[in-house]
Amino acid sequence: VLGIALLMLGGGLLLMLPLANVDGGITPPLIAFFTAASAVSTTGLGLVTTATYWTVFGQAVICGLIFSGGLGLVVIVMFVLWAGGSRFSLQDRLITREAMGVKQIGGLLRLLRYTILVDISITIIGAVLLIIPFNRYYSPGETIWQAFFHSVSSFNTAGIDIVGPSGFIVFRNDTLLLSIAIIVAVLGAIGFFALFEIPRVRSFVKFSLDTKIVITTTLTLYFLGAIGMLMCEWFLGTTLSDLSVVDKGFTAFFNAVSASTTTGFSTVDFSQVTVQTMTIITGLMFIGGSTASTAGGIKVNAFGVIVVAIWSTLRGRKNIEVFGREISFSQVSRAITTLLVGITVLFSCILIIMASSPGIPFERVLFESASALGNAGLSTGVLAEFSTLGQIVIIFLMFVGRVAPLSII
Repeated sequence: VLGIALLMLGGGLLLMLPLANVDGGITPPLIAFFTAASAVSTTGLGLVTTATYWTVFGQAVICGLIFSGGLGLVVIVMFVLWAGGSRFSLQDRLITREAMGVKQIGGLLRLLRYTILVDISITIIGAVLLIIPFNRYYSPGETIWQAFFHSVSSFNTAGIDIVGPSGFIVFRNDTLLLSIAIIVAVLGAIGFFALFEIPRVRSFVKFSLDTKIVITTTLTLYFLGAIGMLMCEWFLGTTLSDLSVVDKGFTAFFNAVSASTTTGFSTVDFSQVTVQTMTIITGLMFIGGSTASTAGGIKVNAFGVIVVAIWSTLRGRKNIEVFGREISFSQVSRAITTLLVGITVLFSCILIIMASSPGIPFERVLFESASALGNAGLSTGVLAEFSTLGQIVIIFLMFVGRVAPLSII
């Protein structure tokens, strides 16, 4: 918690410097610290357009904050200490275990090394692949920066772009670029433990129970979210009306996965979508990605456990089982507590925002708040209409979403 707070504070101070913005003056504190909080929490919400407001220095600071926030300050510090030859004590292992969201202590150093290696490797590979489509839009030097920045933003599920005011909407017909970006985002959201286990085990039957729940729940949410958005926008809305059938399906899938991974890249204007679509996307953002990943939300692990618990109760089962394994009461209790605390924090903040920013429709306040708490970054464009207090509440929600409500409590 302290590490994330210090990153936000330090990032905000750097972004206040005159060389960070194109006007050359001191950046207003609210804009600087809001942007820093959004970057460190890998959310992607903003009060200004990243591409036009910030200089290359400012964008570089934001990129560094995204990387640090996505990987986790504790993980970075522990890796540096270990690489420098420092003794890795039991207390260090316990802190690292909690920061990475895993249970075991054995093999933690190997998992730590693997986490850093995977993060850097996927980011570099993603950047190299993104050079191909970005080369069609920018000069060689700008292409490299665009590819690297968006690879970092994708893998860390930040959703911050340096394209322009319209964001990725200008690329809605570029299937190659969008496919690369969303694949990199999925790899970031699935969790480092799953990325460590899947290529090593390579058999769903032999996967750990946690990985099985993550894979099953994640794919189900992607499918239901895409189908739900497609149906709502096809028959009730207009945002997909100018697209072919195939492009309609791809656009719905991209935005549903972007919400579920809490990446935040969008190829539709969410201020124009139907209330039904807003509801679906809000749910996906609130659930988020996997534990020990760069994604936010209450985590698909917790949501999957809750669904299994409800299904077992409806079937009259005394024990909560899935895939032939029993889930302990402590895990179910923690998952339910995470859900209830998340809902309590979300709606408490919504009440404050609506009281301080009257006149904004409830569904839009809910959407922005869930996006902040889930560290998703999708927006309907009403953040600028929030009062100063409302914008500060959004910063608080982004902070809570990054460190997890249970950690603060």
